[in-house]
Amino acid sequence: PMVQDEFSILEDKIYKIFIELVEARELVEKNSKKQTQNLEDIAHQIKTPITSMFFDLEMIDKDEDNKKEIEGLERLNSLADILLKLSSLDANIDKMEKREVLISEIIEYALDILRKSIDEKNIKIIFDYEDSEIKVDYYWVSEALINIIKNALSLDRLTKIKISTNKNPIYTEIIIEDDGGGIKEENFKKIFERFYKSPDSKGFGIGLAMAKSIIEANNGDISVKNGKDGAIFKIKFYNVT
Repeated sequence: PMVQDEFSILEDKIYKIFIELVEARELVEKNSKKQTQNLEDIAHQIKTPITSMFFDLEMIDKDEDNKKEIEGLERLNSLADILLKLSSLDANIDKMEKREVLISEIIEYALDILRKSIDEKNIKIIFDYEDSEIKVDYYWVSEALINIIKNALSLDRLTKIKISTNKNPIYTEIIIEDDGGGIKEENFKKIFERFYKSPDSKGFGIGLAMAKSIIEANNGDISVKNGKDGAIFKIKFYNVT
């Protein structure tokens, strides 16, 4: 027979708390998966009609009368792409396929994706780094760099971006500097928050938050400060096995 002493009562309470915590964790995981699926469904629902409209617009001459409509459609298309990437990231945040990859490969891929914007704005890219390997997920870390550089490319005052590296026994660092004027003091605390955007931003407030999540999932961290002419983003990937 069970002895109803103080110890057994305490043991029973601890067991009940443990069960409640397990159930709460399972509920959070279930809701997280459902939220990710809902986000992906929304993105697909937006993407389908936009693709159809883009096809129709190819048959129409682009002039001043429909320029705003085309720009609005392109912005919606960008939002759908971002939502798809966001849902994919949330679903794979714990499944990064890390392998040894050269920093130069990641940087060159990111710049190739953004080449059109770089050339159109006549932005000068300055390199100052020694190539080395880091163990990361090539696809997602490339996406993080694309988002950081794209953030700089949205600045009206931008004329150049400098990319450099630093390596020591503890971490390998990628530094991205721009001359776009810097970040306002009140924006520093929220700059990496999802969906936060400053009043003068042309983006959706997702890119830098995604970059932070990706970098942290690859044994790294990211910080930002203002330099002489603009913002300085520092990305550290720690040398862990």
